[in-house]
Amino acid sequence: MKFFFTVWLLLGTVLLHAAETPCQLLADTAFAEGFGAAFIYGKRGEDGVIRGYRDIAPWLIHLIPDGPVKTLPVFKTHPWDFQEGLHHNYTNQRGEFVRELHAHRLVVNHVLEVNTSEKLQFAQFNNDGLAKDDPQRDTKLVKRITSDRYGTLRIHYNSQNEIRNAAIAHTAQWARDTWPHFLLNQRFETPLPLADYDKLDFKVSFEVDAMQRLSPWPGANRSSMNLNFMFHLKHKTDPEQKLFVGMMLFTSSEAKYRTHLGVEQHGQVFYRESVTRDQPKPEFGQKRTITRELREMIRDALKQAQEKQPALSTNPDDFTLSNFSIGLEGMGHWTTECEFSGLSLIGTPRP
Repeated sequence: MKFFFTVWLLLGTVLLHAAETPCQLLADTAFAEGFGAAFIYGKRGEDGVIRGYRDIAPWLIHLIPDGPVKTLPVFKTHPWDFQEGLHHNYTNQRGEFVRELHAHRLVVNHVLEVNTSEKLQFAQFNNDGLAKDDPQRDTKLVKRITSDRYGTLRIHYNSQNEIRNAAIAHTAQWARDTWPHFLLNQRFETPLPLADYDKLDFKVSFEVDAMQRLSPWPGANRSSMNLNFMFHLKHKTDPEQKLFVGMMLFTSSEAKYRTHLGVEQHGQVFYRESVTRDQPKPEFGQKRTITRELREMIRDALKQAQEKQPALSTNPDDFTLSNFSIGLEGMGHWTTECEFSGLSLIGTPRP
């Protein structure tokens, strides 16, 4: 009897330790699989699960590098996709009404340049309004992504070459016609309850090689480009309680290295720390690594967020992580070269 009790006790100890083992919470941190389209183009069933894609004819939705989703035998996506802003219901330079601009999104408009086991590279060019035989086609580079498929991602972004770039302020007026976005995005289809984890250790290395302003529009005090990361949080039971929590990694604006608390264009609180909280301001060509315990960061954010929205709970355990993004966002005309690597979010479960 003593033998069986000892075995039972040892088994229980092993299972307990296994349950507390830290685990990676972000999928495909090597960027090996490719890039999906479900964030913008996914079509949800009555149960809220994405099992298909919207019809945006005559455009085609692609997975990168798989090809058009209509040619795939079954529904498929990838963990990573892109946030590239919204452009809805406007009149373009040719006087044509545009209900939704699809051509500015990589999964609709891209050229696959390299697809090997060691490199995936694709680019987007602004060919808006150009005939197929126009010599100007594929000359205005907007975006290029290069992945070594082992965890390093390099980004080129020219916001002056965007098909649509009209916003002049970070306000609700531009909620449906936003300023330039080029963010790598991962949505947690099953949100991660903060209450399940003792620790959430986030880590990323980054390097910015160029961030150059190309024109004075829309004014010195409004134009900037920024590399940052952001987590989106939702309350477990109250759908009205949402907020963004993140960090500025590199910016063209000295003032944006300060911690910032605000309300974004859709009315949600966002709290942004700065890389300079515990290290000097990064310089061009300088590789930096940041680590941040996310529960602590969220706790700090919630304490301050009540200034903007008093109804927000201050208890991190009341929230879930619903989305993560990292990349470039700004106003005006900029060209930027940067890369990041070593991305991880390690969760230590509570016993």
